[in-house]
Amino acid sequence: MKKNLFITLLLIMCFSVFANEPQDQNFKKNEIQLKTGIFPYVESVISAFAQINNDGEPIMLPVISAEYLRYINPNNGIGATFTIGTPYGNFSSGSLNITFAALQFTYRGIYMNKEKIKLYGEIGVGGELLFTITNPMFNGNFAFHASPIGIWFGSEKIFGTMELTIGTEGTFATLGI
Repeated sequence: MKKNLFITLLLIMCFSVFANEPQDQNFKKNEIQLKTGIFPYVESVISAFAQINNDGEPIMLPVISAEYLRYINPNNGIGATFTIGTPYGNFSSGSLNITFAALQFTYRGIYMNKEKIKLYGEIGVGGELLFTITNPMFNGNFAFHASPIGIWFGSEKIFGTMELTIGTEGTFATLGI
């Protein structure tokens, strides 16, 4: 069921890329963004299990993402997102902190495209590497993020974003600039 839903969503997004002809050839073509989010669900659960036998209280830490998008037309962009973070950190001696690094292919579709504000949705799929710095342990994993609702505000040079997100970039809300 999940596989069929995922394939259907990808097909819809692929068709929308070619359906929207650019009306204006002067649209912004490249975008670089830094984001921060909290509580990437899968990574947080794995980190919490790693903290069970540690002394001290784990602290929830934000994750950082860097995103590059190349716009095909004014309403569709494709690119990549790199995310790194330690969802739960414990600073007591001998603690096992799980850190992850993820690289994802990202697609953004813009619903409303005004000069100072845009509404969009975003989806990303890729892979991640979970590791610890103290003990040499590496584990590969599937990475994804979905932002059904995002708000882009500002100018073409400097802008901010707020997203309702679930996945590797965070859960609940992600903020970007």
